[in-house]
Amino acid sequence: MKIRKLLIALIVYSFSILYISGCSKKSESLYFVLVPKSISNPYWFQAEDGMKAAGKKLGVKVELNGPIQAADVTAQVNIMESLIAMHVSGIAISPNDPDGVTDVIDRAIKEGIPVLTFDSDAPKSKRISYIGTDNYQAGREAGKQMIKFLGKKGEYAIMTGGLGALNLNERIRGFRDELKDAKVRVKEVNILACNDDPDKALLEIEDMTRSMPTLDAWFVTGCWATVSPQGAFLNALNHRRDMVVISFDTVKEELLLVKAGLVQALIGQRPYDMGKKCVETLYDIVVNNKKPEKEIIDTGVDIITKENVDQFLAKQ
Repeated sequence: MKIRKLLIALIVYSFSILYISGCSKKSESLYFVLVPKSISNPYWFQAEDGMKAAGKKLGVKVELNGPIQAADVTAQVNIMESLIAMHVSGIAISPNDPDGVTDVIDRAIKEGIPVLTFDSDAPKSKRISYIGTDNYQAGREAGKQMIKFLGKKGEYAIMTGGLGALNLNERIRGFRDELKDAKVRVKEVNILACNDDPDKALLEIEDMTRSMPTLDAWFVTGCWATVSPQGAFLNALNHRRDMVVISFDTVKEELLLVKAGLVQALIGQRPYDMGKKCVETLYDIVVNNKKPEKEIIDTGVDIITKENVDQFLAKQ
């Protein structure tokens, strides 16, 4: 009887070892790729950190592979096509232009490669889920901060990235709706696009600020201009320390601008969480055959002002 029990125990143990070994080999062969809008923006480094942390924990290969030039939808399509040809295990993409990448996303899905969107969505595509900020609500939060610091009247301009980027356009829509619903006398005088180029963003802010002495504020829908050193940003504002600036993201340079009083508020996204969640979700789909319970996974936002900026600087 004891021998029989011992044999059964040995068999169960052997199968357990084989199962664990099989899962380990399967995990090691997995290859997940995140395709950001570009790799020239430090915002994406935070998403890469989250991606790597999840990859290490799960024992899978991960990579960030995006266009070198900002807002380049053609480059994103080319990268996606190469990943489909390699038949990678899963892809998460932040579309520069949702319509421009819809076909290639659908092609990947047809080839059996799970695709998520993160940071920016392509809702008309067959992507499995979107992981990131509720950009419309984040835009409304930016509008609240503008009213808080500017008051109920004044003139502002918008600096955005690519005009076709859905996430940025949703932020602008939410921002405008918040000002409209608040019934303030705050007037929008212009909207400029830098195509996600930090240098171009600074130059355009500088040109407009100098040419419009009546301008009171800037709404920056991403971190391009506000990742600048303090001296460069102050110069772009024509040395106007009274200018109200509301921007997005929490790159260290931006936090330092808040601490210096040159940016009044940041709408902080959570790119680290996005990168981490993308890898975890793709792993669940491929290994556990488990799709996300929600089509939209909101990673939330943080509001950073001079009062709490030190907390965020301490995390850098």
